[in-house]
Amino acid sequence: MTEIYDIAIIGGGATGLGVAVEAASRGYKTILFESHDFGKGTSSKSTKLVHGGIRYLANFDFKLVKEGLTERYSFINNAPHIAKSQPYLIPFYSYAEKLKYLVGIYLYDFLAGKYKIGKSKFLNKAETIAIAPHLNQNKLIGSAVYYDGQFDDTRMLVTLMKTFESFGGEALNYHNVIGFIKDSEYKINGLRVLDEINQEEKQILTKLVVNATGTFTNSILNLDEPGEEHNKVTAAQGTHLVFNADIFPSNHAILIPKTNDDRVLFILPWRGKIVVGTTDISVKQPQLDPQPLESEIDFILETINQYSTRLINRSDIKSMFAGQRPLVKPEHAINTAKISRNHEIILSMSNLITIVGGKWTIYRKMAEDTINFAIKKDLLSASTSMTKSLKLFGYTTENLDYPLSVYGTEYTKIKEIQQELDDDSQLHPRLPYFTAEIIYQVRFEKAKTLEDILARRTRALFLDAKAAIEICPKVAKLMAKELNMDSMWIHNQIEQFRAIAAQYVVKL
Repeated sequence: MTEIYDIAIIGGGATGLGVAVEAASRGYKTILFESHDFGKGTSSKSTKLVHGGIRYLANFDFKLVKEGLTERYSFINNAPHIAKSQPYLIPFYSYAEKLKYLVGIYLYDFLAGKYKIGKSKFLNKAETIAIAPHLNQNKLIGSAVYYDGQFDDTRMLVTLMKTFESFGGEALNYHNVIGFIKDSEYKINGLRVLDEINQEEKQILTKLVVNATGTFTNSILNLDEPGEEHNKVTAAQGTHLVFNADIFPSNHAILIPKTNDDRVLFILPWRGKIVVGTTDISVKQPQLDPQPLESEIDFILETINQYSTRLINRSDIKSMFAGQRPLVKPEHAINTAKISRNHEIILSMSNLITIVGGKWTIYRKMAEDTINFAIKKDLLSASTSMTKSLKLFGYTTENLDYPLSVYGTEYTKIKEIQQELDDDSQLHPRLPYFTAEIIYQVRFEKAKTLEDILARRTRALFLDAKAAIEICPKVAKLMAKELNMDSMWIHNQIEQFRAIAAQYVVKL
């Protein structure tokens, strides 16, 4: 008898895996397909913020901000091994700036209500310098400290994938949806899927399909309706630069309140490094591996140097990465920084449900809205959401050091593998990762390529690109032994990874 799923999801990023957890936890038989690796695109290249979006207050997007602040609370409480509260400092260089953020922060806290995660405060110049000694003191009059969240994006994706599987879901990476199967009324009742690694085509029968492909939404809509040209989503590119922590030593993130393109810029402590970003530029065609533009690199360096006491230059950059955000396209879009991060749900004539827009922080709410929409349209039987307080896979409040902290309760398996290998060594002196983690990630986290390991299961490529390149032969050999692959596989993986990693190394 052919197996029939209740829901098939296309896309293994934040939105797709969020919908997968929502669906499976409600009892629907669910399968998810990702054409590359989970988070290969946008979801691994975020600013690592869990936030309401304080800058959206300037657009009077109060509903969006309140939604984000409410979801921020659930995000952190459901996965404290992945996400945490983080203090953010906003320096003031004019009284107009101070007044603007005085009002903004009080409003931000008011909108958070009972879901606040820290107590905001205002500091004088001396108190500000004590917290952020490398901050430019010229014309500095004080600062504000408020609280938002911070997390590890692809470790969150792995956690969602494991949570999904714990409810009986099936998550398949490197499975590309290449066509739809439709009944006599042209309603979708199945998918044609290509297993990219084994080059085998499968046919999957399902009652409902959800398109959660982010910046590639239009291509799936075009696959559903050939000959139609869909244009529901526009992409905005954001670039980040990564530095050693000593360029801006502080346990507070810094929010640069005004850039010359009317945005804000974050200087964020993360995994022992400093992440600085993001830019916001419109792009015509979405890319899976977008590269930072020279103008973006120059913009970030120029902006951070206006606020730093030491000169920061290209030689200080340890890694750089660019991601492209999917934005719901309004009628007259001019500046992507002004486009709302609201999400929308679209129902096609074929009963394909498409979820577009949004941001990482509200992934859970987007998923809940998607399933509720399907129920409202009589495409699913009625059910009640349980994800608002659902503790995610590995949940623990135990205070573990990174990198073992991101595994939550699963860290004991890393320890067991260390004993099995009789090896508790680090992979590289400039990286925090252990040899045993590689084995765990292959066995339990669906890592299939060198890039899966060094970019997403660990964050080596994002923390220090040159160090990641240096350890790739060792990691490839560890993976090959575990996957029973030959020397040609090792050679090909190293070559492919080096080509990808070169995009993360800045040209001096």
